[in-house]
Amino acid sequence: MTETDSAAIGRAYIEAVGGHDLETVDRLLSERLAARFAGGTIGKEEWIAALERLLPALVRNDVREVFADGDRACVVYDFVTDTPAGAVPCVELVSVRDGRITEIELIFDRLAFAPVNEALAARAAT
Repeated sequence: MTETDSAAIGRAYIEAVGGHDLETVDRLLSERLAARFAGGTIGKEEWIAALERLLPALVRNDVREVFADGDRACVVYDFVTDTPAGAVPCVELVSVRDGRITEIELIFDRLAFAPVNEALAARAAT
């Protein structure tokens, strides 16, 4: 795998999430995905379920930079929401094998993201 391949797959994944295209997300993720964030690790089904929960607040993802080294890519982007949080800076480190993402590590500021969760909870309560 070349750096270009892992970077392209990482970018395509972030853009698919931002475009609410979960079919493409599903195709890009390995069945053996290990996604790490907030101190825990979850699999593919749980990751997609978490994305589905966030989509009502997500306007788009604005990719700022993509870096790659072999089968790993780092995607720096803004998670742009329709909540008081606005755009939340995020970083995802992804590992790619056989054209699919096998590992994701999501890094973000939980305090900056809190208004997103609050807005989603308020919407669910109405």
